[in-house]
Amino acid sequence: MPERNQMKFIELLCSKLCHDLISPIGAINNGLEFLEQSDSNTASEAMDLVRKSSSQAADKLAYYRIALGSAGSKALIEIDTVIDLVEKLSSEKNIKIIWSGTESYAQSKIDRLIGKLILNLALIFFESLSRSGRVQITFSKDIRTPEITMSVMSDNWNLHKDVKTVLESDISDDLLTVRNVLAYHSKQLALECSKSIVFQEKSKGHIVIKVI
Repeated sequence: MPERNQMKFIELLCSKLCHDLISPIGAINNGLEFLEQSDSNTASEAMDLVRKSSSQAADKLAYYRIALGSAGSKALIEIDTVIDLVEKLSSEKNIKIIWSGTESYAQSKIDRLIGKLILNLALIFFESLSRSGRVQITFSKDIRTPEITMSVMSDNWNLHKDVKTVLESDISDDLLTVRNVLAYHSKQLALECSKSIVFQEKSKGHIVIKVI
């Protein structure tokens, strides 16, 4: 990737990170302001808002630290860490995660780039769901660099066309946006793992992404 496009890529990822953190951090600020103005009867509600929002912000930071940052700089990452991060972020939207095949990988470590790829693709799925829904994540084959199948089953999913375009085909760096940068990053991670991403729209309420 040319240097100018590298800068654009970095800027878009930073913009994405800031966009996702504004909401919970803003809610913390609102909760603290409410505390200053509230009486004892409403103070507990304000504290609940602050606790919930700070927890969401912390979970997102932990997620992005591994998915996009250099925290996962070692060659391998514990699969339990990946599962825990996905579970915490999915709970924010009441999304049910169904894990399949993970019993063969219990307490094992997988390639860190595969771990990052799972986190990025899961985030894309979470953003396509307005609320609730089910996401099934299946592991198979190689213990270090498993093949991954991720399926979303919900009538409420809405994967933006810009994201679908990136997942289905190669695009120019000039067409990168905040909306599709994670999909682009996912494809780059797959390439580094000598794998490819296959996007399938099975039906109106069922889409599948395979990492093979």
